[in-house]
Amino acid sequence: MTDEHELRVMLAAACRRLHARGLLAGAEGNLSCRLPNGDLLVTASGVDKGAIDHTHVLRVRADGILSPHEHLPGMVGTPESPDGRRRPSSELGMHLACYAARADVQAIVHAHPPAATGFAAAGVPIPADVLPELPVVVGPIALVPYGRPGTPALADAMRPFLAAHEVFLLANHGVTAVGRSIEDAVLRMESVEQSARILTVARLLGGAQSLPAAEVAGLASLHPRYEDAGRTRSS
Repeated sequence: MTDEHELRVMLAAACRRLHARGLLAGAEGNLSCRLPNGDLLVTASGVDKGAIDHTHVLRVRADGILSPHEHLPGMVGTPESPDGRRRPSSELGMHLACYAARADVQAIVHAHPPAATGFAAAGVPIPADVLPELPVVVGPIALVPYGRPGTPALADAMRPFLAAHEVFLLANHGVTAVGRSIEDAVLRMESVEQSARILTVARLLGGAQSLPAAEVAGLASLHPRYEDAGRTRSS
């Protein structure tokens, strides 16, 4: 089992990877993973994702309260709460809602990948019947109505879609991907952005050609569904 320190290192490395590939810029975006006891590790608010390290990853209880282990002095570049503690991402409520609804989800990536976020901003769904990678690797993609970032409205907007989707295009905001591990969620985010770029070029060239319906259904059957996907957590 991966220990907590290693998970902190992995979350920070994933942020830097997404930043290097242009899916995050500056302090935007946030990542988290779930610990065996139900607590979360989540990136701190206001940290440059290109320079983040494991010390900018905070432990939060499942009720959203900062763990006693994190009652430490704030660090340079990390905004503090009034009592001197570092603050978790303002999108923490979205993460909590996803974990509460999906027992299978162990990691969440929220980013602003340019092409995929462009689809979200335009209110245009990313079709699952063009590129074989989408139904197999990414799975169902939800187009979520607008909910103000950093408020309960965002989690409320996502809730109807949580059970049946692994990627969420958030209207006028960005993209959230969930996974069974940090790597799983990151790969899903990278794949949806790559697909969005390809689809954008195809549309500029006259439009993408859809795959036959039977082929799409066959590809969708290959998606590694989580054995308890959609199951509501009882705890």
